[in-house]
Amino acid sequence: YTMGLRAELAPRSFDSLERAEAKRLQLTFAPSVGKKFRLAVHQDASLGIAGVLYDCALLLARRLVEEPRLLSGKVVEIGCGTGCAGLAAAALGAEVLLTDRSERALQVAKQSAKESGLTVSCQRWDWADPLPLECRGASTVIATDVVYSEDVSALLKALEALAAPGCVVLLVAKVRSPASLAGLRSLLNGASHSFKECVPLSLQPAAQATLQLAAKDLPLPDVQDKAVYFYRLVR
Repeated sequence: YTMGLRAELAPRSFDSLERAEAKRLQLTFAPSVGKKFRLAVHQDASLGIAGVLYDCALLLARRLVEEPRLLSGKVVEIGCGTGCAGLAAAALGAEVLLTDRSERALQVAKQSAKESGLTVSCQRWDWADPLPLECRGASTVIATDVVYSEDVSALLKALEALAAPGCVVLLVAKVRSPASLAGLRSLLNGASHSFKECVPLSLQPAAQATLQLAAKDLPLPDVQDKAVYFYRLVR
């Protein structure tokens, strides 16, 4: 079992295997305004990449906590996996809809939300399928670690369907291979034709905050890695 997990995660992730193998994580966040809060994030490694917390999701969660004004209105997370970033948005007061093609991943995310005292909605969505009615009306879309290959046509189509005029997409991506780099470039090039803005933002404050965490919160081993990118797209 352990070898299978390592084979699944090692080529795609730079998060620690210690964290990936945990059944439950407790994360502490300190917003710029308001009280500290904790998230209970459950994991199910048997689901593969949909079932474990990845660094990009944790970085975006901490970036949102540092700057809540990045969020507005209804928030939809696509390819949510454990839902960490969406749960952080909910803890900041946002109306959140988590989406993923894995029904089991959504069940795990619901468990995390319940234990964290949060209310979120969940909707199964495979990007090859039409946009669910529940996803309409998003003001903010968040997406972490959704680019793994050169073919991003389904992802781009999903973003274009989901993001109405004025909608903001917050995208955090880790380049893990030449194929994922080509995919990110292709996505940004395609988005430049359908989004009026596509600008990089800094993740440095979130990286520093993560480095300063207590050891029990399992900090990232290499948050300074320049292959992590944060983009803001405006439709």
